[in-house]
Amino acid sequence: MRYLELALYILMIFVVIYSWVMSSSKKKSKWAKIWFVVAAALLIAHGWFEGFRWQMTFVYGVVCVGMIVFIIQDIILKHKLRSNETPSTMVKVLRNLCFIVSFLLMILTGILLWLFPVNHIPVPTGPYDIGTVTYELTDTKRSEIYGDQPGEPRKIRFQVWYPADNIDGGELTKWMTDGKVVASGVPNMYGLPLFALDHTGLIDSNSYSGVPISDSETNYPVVIISHGWTGFMNLHTDIAEMLASHGYIVVSINHTYGAAVSVFDDGSVVYADLDALPDRDAVDNFDDYSHALVNTYALDDQLVLDYLENYPIDTGVLEDRMDMNRIGLLGHSTGGGGVVQTAIGDDRVKAVFGLDAWVEPVDESILSIGLSVPSLFMRSEQWVVGPNNQYLKTLVDVSGVTPMVYQIEGCNHLDLTMLYMYNPITRLFGFSGELDNLENASIQRDYILTFFDEMLLGEDVDASELVETYDAVEIVKDYEVD
Repeated sequence: MRYLELALYILMIFVVIYSWVMSSSKKKSKWAKIWFVVAAALLIAHGWFEGFRWQMTFVYGVVCVGMIVFIIQDIILKHKLRSNETPSTMVKVLRNLCFIVSFLLMILTGILLWLFPVNHIPVPTGPYDIGTVTYELTDTKRSEIYGDQPGEPRKIRFQVWYPADNIDGGELTKWMTDGKVVASGVPNMYGLPLFALDHTGLIDSNSYSGVPISDSETNYPVVIISHGWTGFMNLHTDIAEMLASHGYIVVSINHTYGAAVSVFDDGSVVYADLDALPDRDAVDNFDDYSHALVNTYALDDQLVLDYLENYPIDTGVLEDRMDMNRIGLLGHSTGGGGVVQTAIGDDRVKAVFGLDAWVEPVDESILSIGLSVPSLFMRSEQWVVGPNNQYLKTLVDVSGVTPMVYQIEGCNHLDLTMLYMYNPITRLFGFSGELDNLENASIQRDYILTFFDEMLLGEDVDASELVETYDAVEIVKDYEVD
């Protein structure tokens, strides 16, 4: 809850009404001035501690305009112009006009605050505090195939979350590591003003930078997360924090040009290359685009795995603390296809979890090999029918270790991310399914934690038994294509 923001908004509604109703009383008019001064002080505190945002612009404006009106009124009275009927009438008209406009702006602000709230990330349930650090990698062996300057070495970023014993001396980080710049990624894709979702850049995470990894264990299992097409590395922060709080080192990759936006250490900003994946019906060679994209994601996964395996000593915080014999992969959509491809060809991977994993673009020669490690796939109701099912069925049939496949009723494809952080506007525009967003996210986190606890920690739990716990989850038996 942004208490200063709420207090400022409520105070300004009161002040606007008070200033108009009590305008005929000199004594009470003085009180209105005092309230405006309090509001101005509150505005400064709100901006300092919570951060300004455009949805409150009208409130900021009313505070400033109110102060100006009172100053003008004092000037008029000081020069004794109020004794004349014309200035007095002018002041009265000005006051009434300011009230009407200000009150309407307060109503509009209330609507904007409801549509674009600064939501909160669920608090992790594990016993550990959470540390986080971000890295940048350049693959000198691979040329970039996307963007305005293809041919340059491919460059990506990734964020790591890890268990910590305490957060003393650490700094609380934002949900979006690079703040409002990352928040501009989604509006950019839809041709909206880049500031449209700036408020999401104000959301705090539950993680801290600058804290040491926990000494409770010698080393920790690793889970790598791969976002979907036009997602970004923070879009599964709730999962990353949940796993880290339970004793995992979690790595989330930002797939450059596949991500909504990428921000690099030199300050450069790269948005998604929407030409990388055109509409299926808009081109004749859609398979070429999709295969190239999933392959790019898979190669990014392998680049990060190689980096972690040969973790540089001078980077410090995670040195010798990652158990490279206990590696899990988790991917959504395109990222799901990428982690499947990676797991099939890389024996370092010990478990795979897919959220609407788009396995259709995985090369047939790779997919036909199947998975030889435990895997679990969760399908949204939105993907009950579609071409991906044919390939998912193939993967299930050919895998040496039969994958578990479940479906969440009332779930849309994007509900398998942190879409709920954009509520309620995403629900109003039909991006979300019928199932409550937070319940949906809780189901996913429970399945993910239970699965990796079983497969990587060797705990006596069974993800397959959770189907009895949630009415919205059912075992997938049909794979409809059309």
